[in-house]
Amino acid sequence: MSRSSFFCLLICSFAVASAFADHKIGDLCRIKGQEENALHGMGLVVGLKGTGDGDSKQTMKALARYMELMGQRVGTDAKGQMSLDDLKGVKNVALVFVSATVPPGGAQQGDLLDCTISTMTSKSLAGGRLLLTEMKGPRSDDITVYGLAKGQISVDDDASPQSGRISQGLQVETRFQNEFVKNGKLVLVMNKDHASFQNTNYLADRINTQPDLYKAARAIDQVKIEVTIPPLYQDNPAQFAGLLLDTRIARFQSDTKVIISERKKAVIVGADVEIGPVAVMHKNRLIQTGGAETTGEFVPFDMVGDGTKTKLTALVDALNALKVPAEDVIDIIKLLKHKQALFGELIIE
Repeated sequence: MSRSSFFCLLICSFAVASAFADHKIGDLCRIKGQEENALHGMGLVVGLKGTGDGDSKQTMKALARYMELMGQRVGTDAKGQMSLDDLKGVKNVALVFVSATVPPGGAQQGDLLDCTISTMTSKSLAGGRLLLTEMKGPRSDDITVYGLAKGQISVDDDASPQSGRISQGLQVETRFQNEFVKNGKLVLVMNKDHASFQNTNYLADRINTQPDLYKAARAIDQVKIEVTIPPLYQDNPAQFAGLLLDTRIARFQSDTKVIISERKKAVIVGADVEIGPVAVMHKNRLIQTGGAETTGEFVPFDMVGDGTKTKLTALVDALNALKVPAEDVIDIIKLLKHKQALFGELIIE
């Protein structure tokens, strides 16, 4: 058996074994309200070495407003409008976007967060310093200032000097936290890799078999499950949430993904990926699946369901037993998908 063929076989066998492990509910979903959020703002960077925005009117207007907030009056023209003539030729200032991520658990007043700086027109942010910038929430109708960002910018990639970061450059001024309980209920949100109607209904059934949780859970759709907090935990929903996420369940979902890395000649096959009746010819060897008689070299298969389908892992194992190169195994799987005989999601990286 070639080394590449063995690699395919090894990964497939591991996928089958790991699919039967128990899971915790918290491995498969999160509680709504416990997700990352974005803060954003627009600010000014100064101290650049001639790589700023130059005579950009937007930058000059922003600089003029900032100067007036600091008590430095800017002259006006004959119409009483703000005059920008004195700011022309300023090349060490840039107008930038500032963003930061609030972790799933939220942020408390005084917490420090990393922030990312991105310029719109300047050539480089190297050596620049962000002036005090107000940071608002992800919703455009929310005018609350949740934090203030400032500090020296670090450019990590010299090939992309238009972006940089400030480590712990944002100080939270207003507590930011999503509530996770509404009307005595919480909502579980499935991870995107597990979201399906079958899985949410299965998980709701498993929750309802737990002591004191009879009919407490119901599947809302393929992503969300609503769980009523039992009376014992009405005054301590956080404890109930922790116990719920820590609850172990038996084998959870059908693993029906096939991932192919053509560069590494590797295949990861989900334990429950099935294929329909097909005949595979390789170097005068005919392998048939789906209950048909096998001609050529005999290869045993594990049949599933009504005997008309075969696990893809069985086919891959058979091909490896015949020392079929990994490149050919990958091509065969891709052809199965093209023929619509592969019952699963094929991901090619």
